[in-house]
Amino acid sequence: LAQDFASRSDSAATWARTTPHLGPKLFAAMELGGGKGAGVCFAILMAVGVSMASAEEEPQASKANVGISVMLLGSIGFMMALFELTHCYKKTMAKYTWKSISATISIFSAVLIFQGSNGIVEAYITEGVPPMIQFLVSIMQLFAWFCGLQLVLAVITGVLPIKGFDPRFDDFEIMESRLKTFAILLGHTTGFAAINCFAIFQQLVPRTPLATFLVAPCAWVLLYSFGRLTDSVRERVALIGDNKKEEHERMWDEETEETEDDVIGLAVSFCFVQSVRLMVGGTLPNPEGEEPNEVMVSHSDMQSLTLITVGCLLGLFEALRVLYIKKTIERLTPQGKNIIAMTFSWCIFFGSDGLLSHNIFIHEHGMMKEVTLALTVTVVALIMIFALEQLQDLKHIDDAIDEAIRAVVNAIGILIGFAWEKAFDVAVAEITSTVDVLPAPLTKMLLAVLLAGTVVPAWYRHILPNIIAIEEEERSEKEGKEGGALGEVAEAEEGRRETLTAPLINEKNNEKADLSAALQHYNNKIAELEKRAARAEELEQKNRELENAIGTINQELGELQKLAAILHN
Repeated sequence: LAQDFASRSDSAATWARTTPHLGPKLFAAMELGGGKGAGVCFAILMAVGVSMASAEEEPQASKANVGISVMLLGSIGFMMALFELTHCYKKTMAKYTWKSISATISIFSAVLIFQGSNGIVEAYITEGVPPMIQFLVSIMQLFAWFCGLQLVLAVITGVLPIKGFDPRFDDFEIMESRLKTFAILLGHTTGFAAINCFAIFQQLVPRTPLATFLVAPCAWVLLYSFGRLTDSVRERVALIGDNKKEEHERMWDEETEETEDDVIGLAVSFCFVQSVRLMVGGTLPNPEGEEPNEVMVSHSDMQSLTLITVGCLLGLFEALRVLYIKKTIERLTPQGKNIIAMTFSWCIFFGSDGLLSHNIFIHEHGMMKEVTLALTVTVVALIMIFALEQLQDLKHIDDAIDEAIRAVVNAIGILIGFAWEKAFDVAVAEITSTVDVLPAPLTKMLLAVLLAGTVVPAWYRHILPNIIAIEEEERSEKEGKEGGALGEVAEAEEGRRETLTAPLINEKNNEKADLSAALQHYNNKIAELEKRAARAEELEQKNRELENAIGTINQELGELQKLAAILHN
């Protein structure tokens, strides 16, 4: 066999000469060996040639195909993991998963809506204008979203009647679902408008840690003052006519206040984290929190870990505040809670982004990096939630620690929403930069309308009811614990009374009997009034039915009169 191969040395040598790189080297080996071993070299050359031919025939998989394949396989596993978590046998784990999903979808929809509208503003109004004009336009955007939030929630609750829209006074559950849907959606959209406004202003101040840091408290003061102004307007509107606040007016006021607190949390936390990133990394990111690729790669692991540490310390501070500071200040306490929770989320997110950019995605800064970052943050966050949930299940955990754990878990849920928000934002940017059927701003707006129109109704019908049920359950648990505490106090008071002397006991018993009789009298009156109210509602329903019947009869009589006139003619 070797002699047979050697007899073909001439053809092997010719083929080797024409083969780049490998051919000359093997030919030189054949010449050096005086023809000995040429068969082996020929066999090697033939194998290499076959492999090269097959490689030329089979095109290599592109990055797009690899990305689609990974997304296809990963999406199935990810969806089934979410399905498992939302139906977990541990009720608290399922509850926190539903909250995380709801936060992600609401932030995703809000980012789509704001980026779509802001893209049109940037393309056709602020493109090429000085930064100060951009800042003034962003203020007008924020004012428009803030006022629109007030008006839309007023329409949903029936405070501002609109012809053709039924606020459903007969079913407050439907009204509450509608109200919470648009409150969360418009609240996050207004929050991103506030981020855009104050982040642009942060670019105008001197690039020093102190100057950029002062933007955050200035944003808090301005938004708080504006919220107090709208609060006074809502109070005046609610008292118009009957000089009292009805149930639907109370819902409008409370939900709007909670939404304004979310707006403050988003804007102030983002501006604060921007200044922290300047202090840690030496560069102030742009208004969207982005840095050039070379700057992202240059950040050391210590800088990224420092940012993560700041977030963890703030989360620990919030837990300690819940444990030891029981005094609350109206509006300010929930706003501070939102600011700390969202600052924790921003710090963890940007710190994780820096670690991935410095160690893994050194040259690739596209969709693959953002999806990897979102998945990594989600997995780590869910592990943290599971660990805290195990701690929460311990029997010796008191109510204060339980509330502190809930505060930290809610912050982790916001972190998941922020991670996927960035991935969605990059996905929309990639599509709009590739599709050239319409201008990029119009394409982005069209995507926002189509995706929000698909996602929001499903979120409203299938996810938000679970969140409302969870909040009702938490509120009932809190009231039950407070009621139990009051019961313990009452039992202690009763035990103290038993130590009194007999005359005092008799006197107290007489007073108690009088109070019981008075209470029974008022309870009877309340029951009678409730019966009258129920009777009044029943009569109103019958009156409406009679009115409908009379209208139908009048319509039939009109038709009969027309028929009689025809017959008469």
